[in-house]
Amino acid sequence: MVHSIFAGTMADMTWTDVQKSIENEAIVLLPSGVIEQQGPHLVTGMDVYSSHLICNKIKAELDNSGIESLIAPPFYWGINHVTSAFPGSFTSRRETVKNVLYDIFDCLHRWGVKHVFLVDIHGDPVNGLALHDAISEARSKLRLDVRSVISHWIAEDLEINKQNDHFLIFDVPLPDPPHPEQSFPEFLDIHAGESGTAGMVKYFPGLVNTNIAQTLAPTNLTRDDLKKWHIGGETAKKITPLGYFGAPAEYSKVKYDEIDFYEGFSRFASIAIKKYLNYSPKT
Repeated sequence: MVHSIFAGTMADMTWTDVQKSIENEAIVLLPSGVIEQQGPHLVTGMDVYSSHLICNKIKAELDNSGIESLIAPPFYWGINHVTSAFPGSFTSRRETVKNVLYDIFDCLHRWGVKHVFLVDIHGDPVNGLALHDAISEARSKLRLDVRSVISHWIAEDLEINKQNDHFLIFDVPLPDPPHPEQSFPEFLDIHAGESGTAGMVKYFPGLVNTNIAQTLAPTNLTRDDLKKWHIGGETAKKITPLGYFGAPAEYSKVKYDEIDFYEGFSRFASIAIKKYLNYSPKT
């Protein structure tokens, strides 16, 4: 199966169709990720495929509500501070990421776009700083309404206030765990583990080597290990020599039809976007 990160984006449209959508006050969704090692069983473009998929799902939700949107070509030349020691993890300088993103925002601004929502699922904190730099500069210099779309639990973890105008924070209702004391597992699923592998198997099965995944032992790493892992480079590679942080072999045990990260993100993000735009359904 062939997957295209340009499907449904401006790259598959004529310039006149892009112009027509902007004249119709279309908002823009910008998928963002990185090309990064994802263990020996997943392709390095996983983040880009994922953010592109989410943006297409958000667009579908908005289309159903009569809100026109455009998807920009995915941005993937970000920063891989944590996994920089692995071949396949391309990384750029912070100022490069900021400048390229700013140039993208500048183009959209000159074309008449009013609202841009950046959808990034790459968790590297250094990359996050570069994204924030670009958003801040676009908001101050261009007066363009650019916001990074994140969940409330990510915002809380990063201590980001909901009133911060650099972000659009959406709420994710989660059921209470049957045993509250077990809500934070001892061993973590952080990178290319069971949940990430399960999602890729569901949506991009041709990009997963399940034969290898089934042979990978769980890393059994804790939150203390995660802090050390975030030091990055050779330190991170020493902690996770094969690149994954979790238990890929257990992907088949993940009830992905019940807890679908991609569906959840797109659904609740689209609700937040509609609320932000003061959308009211036509009766």
